[in-house]
Amino acid sequence: MSDLRVTNLRGRTAGSSPTLPDGAVVTGIITATTFSGALTGNVTGNATGLSGTPNITVGTVTGNLTGNVNATGVSTFGNTVVGGGTTQLIVTGDARITGILTIGTGSITLDGSNNQLKVGTGVTITTGGITGITSINSGQLGGSRNVIINGAMVVNQRGFTGTAGTTTDGAYTTDRFYIAHNMDGAVSAGQTTMNSTVGGNAYADGFNSALHYRVTTADASLSSSQYASIVQGIEGFNVQGFKKGTANAQQYTLSFWVRSSLTGTYIAELYDADNTRQVSKSYTIDTANTWEKKTLTYPADTTGVFDNDNGASLYVQWFLAAGSTYSGGTLNTSWASVTDANRAAGQVNFLATAGNNFFLTGVQLEVGPTATEFERRSFGDELARCQRYYYTIANGNNKPIASVGAWSTSAVYGIIHFPVTMRAAPAADTVTGTGYYFITGNGGNDGFHSVVMDNFSDTGCRIGATANISTVTGYFYQMLTQNASAYVAVTAEL
Repeated sequence: MSDLRVTNLRGRTAGSSPTLPDGAVVTGIITATTFSGALTGNVTGNATGLSGTPNITVGTVTGNLTGNVNATGVSTFGNTVVGGGTTQLIVTGDARITGILTIGTGSITLDGSNNQLKVGTGVTITTGGITGITSINSGQLGGSRNVIINGAMVVNQRGFTGTAGTTTDGAYTTDRFYIAHNMDGAVSAGQTTMNSTVGGNAYADGFNSALHYRVTTADASLSSSQYASIVQGIEGFNVQGFKKGTANAQQYTLSFWVRSSLTGTYIAELYDADNTRQVSKSYTIDTANTWEKKTLTYPADTTGVFDNDNGASLYVQWFLAAGSTYSGGTLNTSWASVTDANRAAGQVNFLATAGNNFFLTGVQLEVGPTATEFERRSFGDELARCQRYYYTIANGNNKPIASVGAWSTSAVYGIIHFPVTMRAAPAADTVTGTGYYFITGNGGNDGFHSVVMDNFSDTGCRIGATANISTVTGYFYQMLTQNASAYVAVTAEL
């Protein structure tokens, strides 16, 4: 084979390019201003002005590969480093990597041969799943992330509804949420069932129930000490993951769906009952009567450890109105000892107009700076969590209460076993009314007005009746309700 040595290679006509119809194989070095067409082999030195439209196959690049590589086919690169300084690799179409793509200094590698993405040495993502991940938001991945109980408002043991709700300061509405207020007006709060019309975006996000807070009598002019809020207290055992009061203290992220008929600024507060410290964040209702999702991140607090016990350690409070005692200062957005005037500065007066409606659902409080998807629990799981604080034994007409034995001719007693261990030995929560209860047995019924409950522990108690009954000593009877307003429950709320 002979050699052809030329200084310049030009087309036959001026300004034209030479044509080699059968291609050219070059084993030496080609130096050119631009390459157009297929490029196969190694690049030693710098290659600039690449504009190949057929396939481009490049082996080892020991110099710089700069300019644009435009290929409509498959471009194959060997051991190639792309980028550095201000340069980058931009792929506007599809890219296929059969080797390993290293991003950064090696902390992230994309392995096309084994179809996996590796982050550092711990986490590997493959078509079969994710391995090596141990935490999310600096907290536990498995188990419970949400320290709020009944955040979806699905459990309602007391039976209050949005149209027939509780009105009393300190009274619970849907389980674990209570209303707190000091006002001249009046409100009603309970559970409401949602549909696509009422629930809007919250319903579309999978929430079928909400807490409905309604103003029935307005209080347009608040005195200094007046306020209104919705609250959930959380026991110390459940907030240890925030590591409060330590050098490793974690942030708090509160997320929730809300709808209000009054636009403006609202305040959500975290209150540390163990150390009398608090922090507040504001959020805005942008559009009246429209479901909006809010996410608030609160700073970590290295001062004041939460007690590791069954007492109330943390209160989450949604203010709805606040007089100057609570709003006359500057909103405290960092943890500090409580100054009442800084707790709810800027809060609108939701009580100002009768008929105002406020809805709340999808409440989640978790460790870390980011809101994750709402932690959905089964109804049975959520109910059991609620029953640690409140257990309805019977509610409504003709509901069974207990099997009881006649201690004498005028007294019966039985034992109630609670379905879960309660937070503490509870207290009775019952109602008295003429003929609200009855016992049946020995061929007849006997009505009475109230039950007696005693010998409480966190796992059970004794129940009985000691008036307005006539029994046969030693006989067993069934105790039931016989009025729609009758109920028997026990409470160990915080």
